[in-house]
Amino acid sequence: MGQSIDKFYENLRVKLTNTKSEFDGLKAKMEAEAQHADQEVRNHLDQVQKHIEQDRTKISAAQAEVKNWLEARKNETAAKIAEWKAKRETSQLQNRADRAERYAAASIDIALAAFDDAEQATLEAWLAREDADAAPARK
Repeated sequence: MGQSIDKFYENLRVKLTNTKSEFDGLKAKMEAEAQHADQEVRNHLDQVQKHIEQDRTKISAAQAEVKNWLEARKNETAAKIAEWKAKRETSQLQNRADRAERYAAASIDIALAAFDDAEQATLEAWLAREDADAAPARK
Protein backbone atom coordinates (compact mmCIF):
# COMPACT_ATOMS: atom_id res chain seq x y z
CA MET A 1 0.00 0.00 0.00
CA GLY A 2 2.94 2.29 0.67
CA GLN A 3 3.88 2.10 -3.01
CA SER A 4 0.35 3.14 -4.01
CA ILE A 5 0.53 6.20 -1.78
CA ASP A 6 4.02 7.04 -3.05
CA LYS A 7 2.79 6.67 -6.62
CA PHE A 8 -0.20 8.91 -5.90
CA TYR A 9 1.96 11.64 -4.40
CA GLU A 10 4.45 11.43 -7.26
CA ASN A 11 1.70 11.52 -9.90
CA LEU A 12 0.05 14.46 -8.17
CA ARG A 13 3.38 16.30 -7.80
CA VAL A 14 4.19 15.78 -11.49
CA LYS A 15 0.68 16.85 -12.51
CA LEU A 16 0.87 20.01 -10.37
CA THR A 17 4.37 20.85 -11.57
CA ASN A 18 3.45 20.37 -15.23
CA THR A 19 0.24 22.35 -14.90
CA LYS A 20 2.00 25.19 -13.08
CA SER A 21 4.66 25.26 -15.76
CA GLU A 22 2.02 25.31 -18.51
CA PHE A 23 0.11 28.11 -16.78
CA ASP A 24 3.30 30.08 -16.20
CA GLY A 25 4.11 29.72 -19.90
CA LEU A 26 0.63 30.83 -20.89
CA LYS A 27 0.80 33.78 -18.53
CA ALA A 28 4.14 34.88 -19.96
CA LYS A 29 2.77 34.62 -23.51
CA MET A 30 -0.34 36.54 -22.52
CA GLU A 31 1.71 39.35 -21.02
CA ALA A 32 4.13 39.47 -23.95
CA GLU A 33 1.61 39.14 -26.72
CA ALA A 34 -1.80 40.21 -25.45
CA GLN A 35 -3.38 40.04 -28.89
CA HIS A 36 -2.41 36.34 -29.28
CA ALA A 37 -3.24 35.26 -25.73
CA ASP A 38 -6.78 34.21 -26.56
CA GLN A 39 -5.56 31.79 -29.25
CA GLU A 40 -2.84 30.41 -26.94
CA VAL A 41 -5.42 29.69 -24.25
CA ARG A 42 -7.77 28.12 -26.81
CA ASN A 43 -4.95 25.90 -28.10
CA HIS A 44 -4.06 24.81 -24.58
CA LEU A 45 -7.73 24.17 -23.81
CA ASP A 46 -7.93 21.96 -26.90
CA GLN A 47 -4.96 19.94 -25.60
CA VAL A 48 -6.55 19.56 -22.18
CA GLN A 49 -9.87 18.49 -23.70
CA LYS A 50 -8.12 15.88 -25.89
CA HIS A 51 -6.33 14.53 -22.82
CA ILE A 52 -9.62 14.32 -20.91
CA GLU A 53 -11.26 12.52 -23.83
CA GLN A 54 -8.37 10.05 -24.10
CA ASP A 55 -8.72 9.20 -20.40
CA ARG A 56 -12.52 8.83 -20.50
CA THR A 57 -12.44 5.00 -20.77
CA LYS A 58 -9.82 4.74 -18.03
CA ILE A 59 -11.90 6.94 -15.73
CA SER A 60 -15.07 4.95 -16.42
CA ALA A 61 -13.20 1.79 -15.47
CA ALA A 62 -11.86 3.48 -12.34
CA GLN A 63 -15.36 4.59 -11.33
CA ALA A 64 -16.60 1.01 -11.80
CA GLU A 65 -13.74 -0.25 -9.62
CA VAL A 66 -14.68 2.21 -6.88
CA LYS A 67 -18.29 1.06 -7.09
CA ASN A 68 -17.18 -2.60 -6.85
CA TRP A 69 -15.09 -1.82 -3.78
CA LEU A 70 -17.93 -0.02 -2.05
CA GLU A 71 -20.28 -2.92 -2.76
CA ALA A 72 -17.78 -5.50 -1.51
CA ARG A 73 -17.03 -3.41 1.58
CA LYS A 74 -20.70 -3.59 2.58
CA ASN A 75 -20.44 -7.37 2.73
CA GLU A 76 -17.04 -7.48 4.42
CA THR A 77 -17.93 -6.48 7.95
CA ALA A 78 -15.36 -6.22 10.70
CA ALA A 79 -16.75 -9.45 12.12
CA LYS A 80 -16.33 -11.21 8.78
CA ILE A 81 -12.75 -10.02 8.45
CA ALA A 82 -12.00 -11.09 12.02
CA GLU A 83 -13.46 -14.51 11.19
CA TRP A 84 -11.22 -14.81 8.12
CA LYS A 85 -8.22 -13.95 10.27
CA ALA A 86 -9.19 -16.42 12.99
CA LYS A 87 -9.76 -19.20 10.46
CA ARG A 88 -6.64 -18.20 8.53
CA GLU A 89 -8.59 -17.85 5.32
CA THR A 90 -5.70 -16.18 3.57
CA SER A 91 -7.27 -16.32 0.11
CA GLN A 92 -10.22 -14.21 1.35
CA LEU A 93 -7.86 -11.77 3.02
CA GLN A 94 -5.62 -11.60 -0.06
CA ASN A 95 -8.62 -10.99 -2.31
CA ARG A 96 -9.77 -8.19 -0.02
CA ALA A 97 -6.29 -6.64 -0.03
CA ASP A 98 -6.12 -6.85 -3.83
CA ARG A 99 -9.52 -5.16 -4.13
CA ALA A 100 -8.44 -2.45 -1.69
CA GLU A 101 -5.31 -1.75 -3.73
CA ARG A 102 -7.31 -1.59 -6.98
CA TYR A 103 -9.72 0.78 -5.22
CA ALA A 104 -6.82 2.99 -4.13
CA ALA A 105 -5.36 3.06 -7.65
CA ALA A 106 -8.78 3.84 -9.13
CA SER A 107 -9.29 6.65 -6.63
CA ILE A 108 -5.94 8.12 -7.68
CA ASP A 109 -6.98 8.01 -11.34
CA ILE A 110 -10.26 9.74 -10.51
CA ALA A 111 -8.49 12.41 -8.44
CA LEU A 112 -6.05 13.17 -11.26
CA ALA A 113 -8.93 13.34 -13.74
CA ALA A 114 -10.67 15.83 -11.47
CA PHE A 115 -7.54 17.95 -11.64
CA ASP A 116 -7.75 17.88 -15.45
CA ASP A 117 -11.39 18.93 -15.22
CA ALA A 118 -10.40 21.82 -12.96
CA GLU A 119 -7.74 22.92 -15.43
CA GLN A 120 -10.32 22.85 -18.24
CA ALA A 121 -12.77 24.87 -16.13
CA THR A 122 -10.10 27.45 -15.34
CA LEU A 123 -9.23 27.93 -19.00
CA GLU A 124 -12.90 28.16 -19.98
CA ALA A 125 -13.48 30.73 -17.21
CA TRP A 126 -10.57 32.83 -18.46
CA LEU A 127 -11.93 32.74 -22.01
CA ALA A 128 -15.43 33.63 -20.79
CA ARG A 129 -14.06 36.60 -18.82
CA GLU A 130 -12.10 37.78 -21.86
CA ASP A 131 -15.28 37.60 -23.96
CA ALA A 132 -17.22 39.54 -21.34
CA ASP A 133 -14.52 42.18 -20.95
CA ALA A 134 -14.15 42.60 -24.72
CA ALA A 135 -17.86 43.14 -25.35
CA PRO A 136 -18.90 46.78 -25.54
CA ALA A 137 -21.32 47.87 -22.84
CA ARG A 138 -24.90 48.69 -23.84
CA LYS A 139 -25.93 52.30 -23.57
